[in-house]
Amino acid sequence: MKVVAVTGASGHLGNVVCSGLLESGYYVRAMYHSFDTSLKDLPLELVQGDVLNAADVQRLLGGCDMVINCAAIISIHGDPTGIVYKTNTAGPKIVLETASRLGIKRIVHVSSVHAVLEVPTSLPFDEKRPYKSAEDYPYDYSKAVGEQLLFNTQIENKPEIVVLRPSCIVGPFDFKPSEIGKVLLQFYHQQIPVLPQGGYDFVDVRDVANSVISALTQGRDGEVYLVTGKYYSMKLLARIIEKVSGKKTPKMVMHYWVLRTLGFAQK
Repeated sequence: MKVVAVTGASGHLGNVVCSGLLESGYYVRAMYHSFDTSLKDLPLELVQGDVLNAADVQRLLGGCDMVINCAAIISIHGDPTGIVYKTNTAGPKIVLETASRLGIKRIVHVSSVHAVLEVPTSLPFDEKRPYKSAEDYPYDYSKAVGEQLLFNTQIENKPEIVVLRPSCIVGPFDFKPSEIGKVLLQFYHQQIPVLPQGGYDFVDVRDVANSVISALTQGRDGEVYLVTGKYYSMKLLARIIEKVSGKKTPKMVMHYWVLRTLGFAQK
């Protein structure tokens, strides 16, 4: 039985990945920071720790065959304390260094479509897009740097690196909830007065988890894979939420810059 370590295991994606690994016959060692409600009923080995603590990561990875790095901080409100950048960059680096030292053969790292530039919109959005820079959103830049650290760090006995870039993850088992889960609850409680213009690509958490698990054996070393779903305008998304929940959702659409001026959007 292969032993797989999972960081960020109690998060929305992490707990679904753990369930899928168990169903696939893996032995799972799951690291959580403080919230473990999403993992309590699963037959796995729990390890409390911090991905920024090398000793904790060493304790997690000892005796494992592969590691899935789901640990990250998602932020839509900037990075005033620096913890977003630190977690999303130093975390992968510590996992890499520890895995190399322990002889682990493969790291599957969960990044984000936000790690690369959205423009120009006239060209296909593929895996070869240039990385974001320090001029971009702090979260986006942190995910870009995290990827580059994994690929570019020269280290002895380096594991194979496979990176997945999901779009906006939605779906069941969102216990905390996630940032998008909070938005869905705001829709449900009718706390969103207007809709932003545009839309986004949403992907089911179960599809992302299946892709992550497949990458353990099917992903190619050094490759990046987009894990996306379907594009929904905010207007269409609101209509779907209204149909499912029975709660009225806003109909008015405003430009993003208007919402930001009114204080509804933050960098």
